[in-house]
Amino acid sequence: MKMLDLSKFTPINCRVENGQSGEVYLICNSEGGKLKVEGIPGSLGGVDWRDAKYIVFDAINHEDYVMGVTLEFWAKGNPGDQPNLTVTLGLFPRLKTRLSFPLEALNSQRMFLDRTPGKLKTVVFGNKVAIEEIDRFAIGTMKYFKDHKLEISNLHLSDVEPDYPLPDVKLVDELGQLDDREWPGKTKSVDELKTWLRKEAAKSDDIALFDNRSKYGGWLEKRFDSTGYFRAEHDGKRWWLVDPDGYAFLSIGLDCISPGVPGRVDGIRKLYKWLPDEDGIYKEAWSKGDRGEYFDFAIANLIRVFGEAWWDEWAKITRRRLIEWGFNTVGNWSSLKFIRYAKLPYVWPLRDFPDTTKKVFRDFPDVFSQEYKNNAEKFAEQLKEFEGDPYMIGYFLRNEPQWAFIHDLNIAEELLENEEDLASKEVLIKFLSTRYDGDIEKFNRAWNLALHSFGELRKGVKRASKLSKKASEDLNEFSRMMIKAYVEIPSVACKRVDPYHMNLGMRYAYIANENLLAGYENFDVFSINCYKITPYEDIEQIGKITGMPVMIGEFHHGALDRGLPATGIRGVATQQERGKAYRYYMETAATSKYFVGAHHFTLNDQAALGRFDGENFQIGCVDICQRPYHEFIEGIMQTNRILYEVADGRRANYDQPPKEIPRVGF
Repeated sequence: MKMLDLSKFTPINCRVENGQSGEVYLICNSEGGKLKVEGIPGSLGGVDWRDAKYIVFDAINHEDYVMGVTLEFWAKGNPGDQPNLTVTLGLFPRLKTRLSFPLEALNSQRMFLDRTPGKLKTVVFGNKVAIEEIDRFAIGTMKYFKDHKLEISNLHLSDVEPDYPLPDVKLVDELGQLDDREWPGKTKSVDELKTWLRKEAAKSDDIALFDNRSKYGGWLEKRFDSTGYFRAEHDGKRWWLVDPDGYAFLSIGLDCISPGVPGRVDGIRKLYKWLPDEDGIYKEAWSKGDRGEYFDFAIANLIRVFGEAWWDEWAKITRRRLIEWGFNTVGNWSSLKFIRYAKLPYVWPLRDFPDTTKKVFRDFPDVFSQEYKNNAEKFAEQLKEFEGDPYMIGYFLRNEPQWAFIHDLNIAEELLENEEDLASKEVLIKFLSTRYDGDIEKFNRAWNLALHSFGELRKGVKRASKLSKKASEDLNEFSRMMIKAYVEIPSVACKRVDPYHMNLGMRYAYIANENLLAGYENFDVFSINCYKITPYEDIEQIGKITGMPVMIGEFHHGALDRGLPATGIRGVATQQERGKAYRYYMETAATSKYFVGAHHFTLNDQAALGRFDGENFQIGCVDICQRPYHEFIEGIMQTNRILYEVADGRRANYDQPPKEIPRVGF
């Protein structure tokens, strides 16, 4: 253990108070604050970093809501305030938690790190940095919606992973709600839960779609040729989807339509007031996966009320609600059993995007290898399960590739730096040799190198795009070729198996650079996930470049006035503001001629102590007891009822942005 000397750290945008037992309190305003140290690489804070494996510290978030703790790293030669790499760690309110960061993750090969007991989500942002190059390091907090206090103690470097002790406290009640918090609509007892859900189940499920809707939820006031499948068409003014009967269609969807959200319990069982036997009547609420052990309180609550008929009753309630709220699409990651039951249009996420044993960077495969082509063919075979289904709008190839999160990433540069024997590197070498007429001296002059042959490139070149303007241009062009192959090879395989359903694209988290648009001609619809107050500018940017229809795969706005201690990626003040946020988002989107749909993430709130990755966001239409957030739902219904008229220009869009707060939840 090598203790870091906090007296050597400088407070930035915060006030520091020292405790009696060695703890340090960071008193920060809403902009966040940090303690920063700089000096000779490898010896920051008075200790030698070179043989260390983990940064370890104990922390207490002294606020009522989740806090984002940050670790920031600067490499020598970076003169700016922006670190090369930033790590955020989610910290639960008022729970003393041991946090650790494996220093091997400085290579940025993994964006999301595993959970440890008490910790929520951990995300790595930015490009790799070598430990021997780090000359500045900071520990602190992200922006918060108010002034806040973080306690830090026991900050040290370790060559072994620590243990993760937790205090003896109970945080979650028997219904899966946070025990020490009160809010309007909180379910007070099992009896109250039973009364409420039985009343919901007794409601008639004989409910019609909104007026002027086809059986698929399309718009009866605009019609095109029918093909028996969903497709896209431009009417001379804007893009529309077209339902199987030929009616104009905007995909108004809800993601993750399933009975609940499993919450992690391994390592944190002591924090729950109640967990039942795994093989008893609640066995369907238990699950295990590669990342841990889970219990789903939403399913347990349904079992409490309906017994063995719990799924059928949930499905009946949920289908009625979707129609009542005006949704016409079952979105990504929803229950296939529910999809078959509901007979509503849906999108589908294909599983197991083609991979290769050796990677270029993060999850980017060796795209020019035969292995990638073979796996793409296998990947496409899963579409046979959906053959002839008119309710399937289309399929997403995958969701949010991790390699695509880095704004300045040049994937060809990563390929050239990678020391693995990769087929794609051979294609790059051939590309460069051909470009420079096989003349190594001509290549050397252009790239500022001194190689004897193009074959020497197999040994790898670090930061090659920085060698010269020509090197950067060549690698940027080959990056586009790589991304096009990444898209095109599985897309062609999928169309060969299923020529009828639409290819809805990759659901990129955002367009970090224009190279991510490479291969778009293989899609029927270009999809992104867009966590902004309005997606209008993003839709317009993509649409103008590609000329294609654009679909939003995910968005949400959470609040802190009910239940959970985190807003999610985008935060607003209240449930009423969530309703305004939905209206503003969807209706401004509909004014773009490229917009063909958007899907809210999600139906359910997330688990109180975090799902598999630690997210515990208040982003659902319903809480853990299946109670809708009525103010939010009212906003949803107002927009879903008129969205076709807004898109067609017959009605003005809602133009009042919601009251936003900084995100809470990581």
